[in-house]
Parts: sequence; structure tokens; C-alpha cells
Amino acid sequence: MKLPGDLTFLQPWVLLGLAVIPWLAWRLGKKGPLPAIRVPSIAGIASLGRQPRRSPGRWRTAWILVPLSLLIIAAARPRIPRGDTPDPSKGIDIMLCLDFSRSMAEEDFRLQGKRVSRRKALETVTSQFVDGRPNDRIGIVCFARSPFLVSPLTLDHKWALNALRETDLATGTGIGWALLASVNFLKKDSDRSKVIILVTDGENSAGPRASDVIPAAVQGGIKVYSVLIGPEVVPPSQAASHDLNRSSRMTGGQFFQANDSRTLGGIYNLIDQLEKRELIQKRYVAWRELYQWPAGAGSAFLLGGILITEVLRRRSP
Repeated sequence: MKLPGDLTFLQPWVLLGLAVIPWLAWRLGKKGPLPAIRVPSIAGIASLGRQPRRSPGRWRTAWILVPLSLLIIAAARPRIPRGDTPDPSKGIDIMLCLDFSRSMAEEDFRLQGKRVSRRKALETVTSQFVDGRPNDRIGIVCFARSPFLVSPLTLDHKWALNALRETDLATGTGIGWALLASVNFLKKDSDRSKVIILVTDGENSAGPRASDVIPAAVQGGIKVYSVLIGPEVVPPSQAASHDLNRSSRMTGGQFFQANDSRTLGGIYNLIDQLEKRELIQKRYVAWRELYQWPAGAGSAFLLGGILITEVLRRRSP
């Protein structure tokens, strides 16, 4: 039978024992002295015997060496893979928490030389960011006065981005409720690392502030990156005490500001690098063990040899 090309051994060093087999074959196959029985005279028995054998018997040697070889092979644990199973630790979970209030329709950003709305710039940069992270599960929560789930965590990024493009703007800016909703969607899922990227163009105008709900993110081990976009930049003296800045740093994240598409794209790239993990792609393989076949054949060969040589063909020297 032709062995499969992907046959491997769990303990291949055991196969070194096969190197002893030729030496044993030579040792056991050496010619020995003629078997003899002391008698006072051969006058009466000279015609009864045949020419005696001068070796212990090649078959007797084979009954020992063949099963020994098979048992060594079995001890090396031959096996073939059944197939890979997915690695649940690969990638992280990212929830995009995006401001879709009516102010996002303001056309004060430029993209490829053209004036575009804040929403268009955000969608473009978000799409580029998502495309660069194929191994991460990404979900989207949009918010105005209240948050609403656009896409749960998924690896189908194309579907999630299409759903984002079809989302309508609304009134109000409820940052705290949106952040809490994003935290809850992440906490209900896997044990992967979790990140929220919050993008807004204004101050909180409805519901709790981000700092009021950020303990839930801290408790869930969720890192929050917040990005404030718009033509006006908060000066450093005020940015240090900004609610989004304090909230993000409590989780180990950072606070950014972007007043144009290029800066926004750079922030996304920076977040991408900050959240890149050296994720080793492990292969979890289900194996089909084959050791029982050589072990069974070797045992059967050994028992058969004992039965034939010691019982059925037992003879005097």
C-alpha cells in the first residue's frame, strides 16, 4: 500500500532503532557449530539421519526481526493530518463607534483635491483601515442622540462597510450612550483583545458623558481610542482635560484630533500600528494515529513465529 505523502512521525528519533536491525540479522544469521548428541557408537544410527543444518534457521531469525522492526515503527507514532481547525486567538475584536449626527454632513474636508463632507471622509478612511485588518472581527455602532448597531462583529468586512454607507444621519450627539453600547457588544463576545475607536465631531449633547461610562470599558479590558474631527482644533491646554482624552487614557488608549482627511487617515494608520499584534498563525491539526497498525502487525507476526517455530515445528537439536 502506498503511504500518503503527508505521513509524519510524532517521535521520529525512535526510528534510529531500525539501524540495529541489520546488525541483529547478521548476528543471528551466523553459522553455528553442528548440533550433536554423544552416543557410544554410530553403527546403528548412521542411516537414520539427514545432513544436519549448519545455521539456526533464517525463518527463525525473520520471526524476531520483522516484528521488532514493526514495533519500532509503531513506537515512532506514525500519523497523518485530518485537517486544520481554526485558531480562535488570531486577530482582535474592534468596534467602530462613529458619529452620524447631522453635523457630519458639513463639507469642510478635502479628499483627493475635492471638497467632501466629514461623513464621506470618515467612510473613506474607515474603509481603508478595515481593509488592512483582514484577520480582525469588526463591528460598527453609529450614533446621533441614540446609538444603533450597524454591524455586529464580523469577518465579512465588505458587508459591514456596505451597511455603513446605507446608514442615515440623525440629530443629537449621545457619546456616552454610544460608548456604552459598543462596550456591551464587545463584552458579550469572545476572549480576544478588544478595542473601540470612537470618532465624533462635537461635544456630548445627550445622555451621559464618556467619562461617566468608561469604567465599564476598563472593567471589560477594552481599550478606547477617541478621535475628535472638525475644522477647529482644541488647544493643548484644553485637550489635556478634555473628557474624551481622560476617558481614553483610563483604558490605555489615546486621544487624537483631525481637521482634514489626511490627518484622519494618519490617525487611523497610527491606531492600526498600535494595535498590530505579532500574532503567530498557529495550525491546530487533528491527527489520525496509525501506530496501531504496525503494532498489531508486529504482535501478530511475533505470536505467529512463536506458534510455528516453538509448537508446530519444534525439533530436537
